[in-house]
Amino acid sequence: MKFITIPLACIALCCALSCKKGADATPATTDPLVLSTATNINNDALLKLVNDTRLAGCNCGTTVMPPVGALTWNINLGAAAISHGKYVASIATLTHISANGESAGARVKATGYNWTSVGENVAFGQTTEAQVFNDWIKSEEHCKNIMTASFKEMGAAKTDKYWVQVFAAK
Repeated sequence: MKFITIPLACIALCCALSCKKGADATPATTDPLVLSTATNINNDALLKLVNDTRLAGCNCGTTVMPPVGALTWNINLGAAAISHGKYVASIATLTHISANGESAGARVKATGYNWTSVGENVAFGQTTEAQVFNDWIKSEEHCKNIMTASFKEMGAAKTDKYWVQVFAAK
């Protein structure tokens, strides 16, 4: 597993982000992102890995996570993942906040998705959906995002060696 070295103070932020509506800034633009389907991953394969685990329940570190409902793929969340994946690849670092200060919630809102809960996982260096999923599941905070019951939909994308997974509910 390859990760970019980040300061310890950033680990909590960079591991996972779960927000409640109203906790982030409004996007700088009111124009929605162009919804692209070019995720550079096998959407169905990653979604199946996530849903198999959600339906079975799992341990996220020392936290027992009971079974929760399956997610569905959402093109808007995929577009938010594509956009952020391009950004983190362009700066060659893992972050949840864009240079203009936008959070995952702002990026999702920019796609036209009106969310009530949102979360994001990022990773670097994995070559397959199974590999990135296994690395996320081994990380307590990433795993908790995967297992959050309030999330109902997911999108994800890969740019170069950077992976972004976005969760939300309307």
